[in-house]
Amino acid sequence: MEAATPSGGRFEHLREHSIGLPQVLFQSITHMAPAAAVAYSIFISVPYSQQALPLSVGLALIACLCAATAIGQLAKRFPSAGGMYTYTARTLGPWAGFLVAWLFILFEPLVAPFLYLEFGWAMTDVFQNSIGWHYSGQWWIWVTLMTVVVFLLTYRDIRLSTTAGVILGAFEILIFGALAFWMIFSNTGRLNLQPFNPHHAVNEWSGVFKGMVFAILAFIGFEASAPLGEEAKNPRRTVPFAVVGSALVIGVFYVLCAYAWVFGAGFDNFVNQATTNADPWRSLGKAFWAGGWVLVFLAICNSIAANSNAAVNAATRVFYALSRNGLAPKRLGHIHERFRTPDVAIFGMSAFALVISLLFGWKWGPLDGFFTIATMAVPPVILVYMLVSVGSMAYYIGPLRRHFNVFLHVLIPIGGIVLFFFPLYYQFVKYQPVYPEKYGNWIDYAWVGLGIVLTLFLVATRPDKIADMERVYVEDETAPESDTAPSPAS
Repeated sequence: MEAATPSGGRFEHLREHSIGLPQVLFQSITHMAPAAAVAYSIFISVPYSQQALPLSVGLALIACLCAATAIGQLAKRFPSAGGMYTYTARTLGPWAGFLVAWLFILFEPLVAPFLYLEFGWAMTDVFQNSIGWHYSGQWWIWVTLMTVVVFLLTYRDIRLSTTAGVILGAFEILIFGALAFWMIFSNTGRLNLQPFNPHHAVNEWSGVFKGMVFAILAFIGFEASAPLGEEAKNPRRTVPFAVVGSALVIGVFYVLCAYAWVFGAGFDNFVNQATTNADPWRSLGKAFWAGGWVLVFLAICNSIAANSNAAVNAATRVFYALSRNGLAPKRLGHIHERFRTPDVAIFGMSAFALVISLLFGWKWGPLDGFFTIATMAVPPVILVYMLVSVGSMAYYIGPLRRHFNVFLHVLIPIGGIVLFFFPLYYQFVKYQPVYPEKYGNWIDYAWVGLGIVLTLFLVATRPDKIADMERVYVEDETAPESDTAPSPAS
C-alpha cells in the first residue's frame, strides 16, 4: 500500500474508492451542521439582519452556490485528498496551492474547537435550567466528552465515520425541517414576503451584508467532500455532485428555517425572541411541540457531533496530503495499517481541538469563545472560495478551453467573488466586531499577511518545495482524456 512521490519518498494510501455517493454527500451536509447552524450560526446574524434574516441567508446561498459550482467543475478533474489546494495548484500554479493550503490550516482545524464550545455551552444551559445541575464550569466536561466521541468515530474506518454522518445528518434535517413546516402551517394567514425586504435590517443593506457574514459561517463545509476524492467511488462524479448538491439542498433548508423562524416567533417579536433567549430554537420547540423540545435539543447535539466528525475527516485528509507533498511533518502522512485512516493526524487534530476549546472557553467562556473562533474562521474560507473561483475561470478559459461555458466558467465564478466581497468589507471595514471577537480579525490579518510572505519566499527561493502540490496521486476509470491538459506550472 505504498507508492513513491516525485521526490523519491514513500507514502501510504488511504482506503481508495471505498465510499459511495450517500457517504460523500453527507460528508458535506454534516460538515455544514444544518441544525446547529440554524440554531447558533445563523442566530448570530439576527442583530444585524433582523426580520430580513432570510434575505441575508438567501444571498449567502447564492454566493456559496457560485463557489460550489466552481469547486465542482475542478473536483471532476482532479480527485485528491488535497482538495481545494490541489485545484488551485493545478489551475493557477503551485503558489496558489500553497496559499490556499495556508489559509486552510487556519479555518478547517478551527471548526471542531468552536463546535465543541458550542456543545459545552448548550449542554451547560440545559443541565442548569432544565435538570438542575448548577455547576457553571461543567462546559469543559462536555467539551472533553465530544472530543472523545469524535475521535472514536474518525480514528476507525472512513466507512464507519461517513455512514454515521448519513444517519446523524438525516435525523437533524428531519427534526428541524418538521418544526419549520409546523411553524409555517401555524401561520398561513400571516405569511408574506417582508422577510426578503432589506428595509427590515439595521441600516438596510448594511445590516443584510453584515448578517451575511455569519450566514456564510453556516455554509462552511459544502466543500468538505473534496478531500475525500481519493476514498470516494467514481470521485469525478460523486464529489462534484456532493459539493454542489449539499450547498443547494442545505441552503434552501436554511432559507426555509429562517423564514419559518421569523413568523414562528411573530414578525414584530422576532428580534426580541431571538436575542433574549439563550437557545431560541429550543424555545420554539417548547412553544410549538411542548415536551418535543427535547427532540430539537437532541437534533442540535447530534448536528454538532456530525459536523465535528466531518470537520476532522476533512482536516486530517488535507494534512495527510500536505505531508505527502513534504509541506507538513512526515508523521502526519502515516496511515493505520488496519483502518487505513491517517491516525497520527487524527490524534494531533483531536489534541489540538481539545486544547483550543479549553483555552478559549477558559479565557472568555464557551459562548464568547465560540463567537471569537467563528469570527476568525469565516474570512479565510471566503478567500479560499474566491481563489478557487478564479482558478476555475483560468483553467476553463485556458488549458481546457474546448469545454468552456461562459455561464459556468465566467458568470457564476464572478458572481460568487462579487457577493463574497461584501461580507469581507463589512467585517473588516464597515462594521468591525467588538472584543473579544475582534481578536479574530487581527489573527486573520496576521495569518493572511504571513501566508503571502511565505508564498513569495518559496516561489522566489524554493520553487521545488511547492512544485508537487499540483500532482493528483489517484486516478479512476472515469478519467476523461482531456484531463491530460498541462497545468499552468508545467
